[in-house]
Amino acid sequence: MKSLFLIYKYQILICIIGIFWVVCFNFLIQMDNQGIIYPDSHSYKDAARDLYLFYKGYFTRPILMAFITGFPYLFGGNDDTIYKVSFYVNMISWIAFLILLFEIVKTFLTPQKAFYLTLLSAFFVANTAHIFHLQTESIFMLFIVLGFYFLMQYFKNQTFWCLTISLSLFILSMLIKPGAKFLAIIFTLYFIKEIIKNYKSKFTFLIYGSMFMVFVQCAGMKYQFENFTISYIDVITYYDYLGAKAKAFQIKEDFHDIWLSRAEYIYSQEPDKMMIIAKNDMKEQLQYNTLNLVKAYVLNLFENATTGNICIEDCKNVLQTSYFETSKKILKALAEWQNRLFSIIAIVLATFYFFKSYKTEIFYSFISFFILYIIFTSGISCSEGDRFNAITFPFAMILIGKFLQEKKII
Repeated sequence: MKSLFLIYKYQILICIIGIFWVVCFNFLIQMDNQGIIYPDSHSYKDAARDLYLFYKGYFTRPILMAFITGFPYLFGGNDDTIYKVSFYVNMISWIAFLILLFEIVKTFLTPQKAFYLTLLSAFFVANTAHIFHLQTESIFMLFIVLGFYFLMQYFKNQTFWCLTISLSLFILSMLIKPGAKFLAIIFTLYFIKEIIKNYKSKFTFLIYGSMFMVFVQCAGMKYQFENFTISYIDVITYYDYLGAKAKAFQIKEDFHDIWLSRAEYIYSQEPDKMMIIAKNDMKEQLQYNTLNLVKAYVLNLFENATTGNICIEDCKNVLQTSYFETSKKILKALAEWQNRLFSIIAIVLATFYFFKSYKTEIFYSFISFFILYIIFTSGISCSEGDRFNAITFPFAMILIGKFLQEKKII
């Protein structure tokens, strides 16, 4: 037992410290006493219920996320159970994410230095807050870091089975967060020659299987809602946020008022009509409101990179503790400054390593592309605080460690 601890001491310490941090975070800000359920969380619960109890899909949330979060229904759980169990699913995903992050970083730093860098990643306030809510962030981050872990193994050993696992995870990630679909497509197309070369390999069937699951999702949407698509969330998000803000600039009205009226309108439509409405709106605004659309996009990027965490902002002193307001103020400010600082660092280092590593250590170009992809696609939405950018910060820590190692600073 002692030798086992010595072998895996850093991984064990990451688990212990990670759990201790979440417990302290909860103690300071009473996350498990808030009773806050966001609209997104309701939709994830509804998708899980539809899948397990009614054997059908949901128009905005894909089946894999529903499958992962809805399993308590198999054991007689109810809607409240789904919300409660989601904490443990997120917690396990987050701890597993940190361990895999450590495994990646220690390939170019000593285990001790990699451990310290991983601990810094554990203290990103936004990612900790999301553990307490039924959201995709923790699960999505696990899928992505696991994909990068096997991609790293492929580049290191040129083992094809590692590549198939990696690409399968990236493909499946779009069934967690539909916005990742172009990321998965681009990563897969990059290796298309390798896939074709090994198209008969038994390992390639992992990729075929993940693609088939995406096909099942799209076919199910076609059967239920008339469109062969993964989800309608992208068109709804555009219409409610980016499109609404651009329209508000054009007619010089308050964004919140425009957002409310457009959200009420589009959610009153059938899903297939939602897509038509959103696409026609985008076409019209690109043609007649281009400058305001660009302005809205840039301002959304700025907002997403400078605001704090909504989960913390919405917390109330339910238990009437004397330290709550101080704790909330500190954590709120910490989240804001982490977002501002690491958004800049993430963009700068990702841009640097995307081009620098392209012909030498291309693995870091893939991580860089992921970071830039997440940050710049976040411009389609707004009013959600640091939710989008925060998931890139631990991946930016990989680039930070690489940069410091190359400069012989650590």
